[in-house]
Amino acid sequence: MEEVLFQDQPNGYNKAQVDNYVRKIAEAYQSAYTEYTAICEKYNTLTQDYKKLEAEKYSGIDGDIIAKVLINSEKTAQEIIDNARSEEARIVDLTVKNLQYAYTTLEIAMGEVKNFLTFNNSETDDIE
Repeated sequence: MEEVLFQDQPNGYNKAQVDNYVRKIAEAYQSAYTEYTAICEKYNTLTQDYKKLEAEKYSGIDGDIIAKVLINSEKTAQEIIDNARSEEARIVDLTVKNLQYAYTTLEIAMGEVKNFLTFNNSETDDIE
């Protein structure tokens, strides 16, 4: 995700922009998680097929070819899962950092609003 600068408004930052950005982060995480789950399911299916073939001890050239293909498929599936886990971790880390940044920015904005309101209230008290 790219670094985002939110527009200042009188009472902090544009709530719609912040909400939209958080929604995008959540959608990216959900997409990565869905892909990861699908890959895990494919991996489990390939592993089960491999174990069935191994248990039946296919003999002959066709059995050897199928066994080799399944072994390679299992290795490929594991690589895909490892990559998906790495991508998931990267997205989660980025999401946490972006949410921390947004939270800190909102805290600063809230402080500015409180200071503004305190200042305006003290000016009103001085007038009376």
